[in-house]
Amino acid sequence: MTIEVAISLLTAIGLGSILGAFFQSRFEQQKQVKSQEHDLKHKRYSVILLLLLTKLDPTTGLAKTRAIRPDLKNVADVEKEIETELLNGILFASDDVIRTLAKFVQNPNHSSYVKVAIAMRKDLWGKKTSIDENVIELAKNKS
Repeated sequence: MTIEVAISLLTAIGLGSILGAFFQSRFEQQKQVKSQEHDLKHKRYSVILLLLLTKLDPTTGLAKTRAIRPDLKNVADVEKEIETELLNGILFASDDVIRTLAKFVQNPNHSSYVKVAIAMRKDLWGKKTSIDENVIELAKNKS
């Protein structure tokens, strides 16, 4: 009986080690994928917000955008790029980001911009906020 117990114990320890290693590897792989996904979203969202600001203020924004993206020569190019980002966003963006971005495309204004930014913030960082689209109006009234 002692040999059977010893064999069972050694088997359990070996199997436990294998399972532990498997789950550790799986956890690390998922962690790396999540990190890459977060980095991609952060970069894409930053670009999208720049495009939206350019759409809202082409006089100032277009020069800054062209410094980074010389292929965007006018507002029509920027609008097309925003629509492309919306379609590409289906791959990685949250539903709320896609919805608010689609609303911005339909009705571009500062209020819809803030809604997109809030949705992106929540998607990236999981943070809720009490800031809403009225924050732009408050800033404008101060000037």
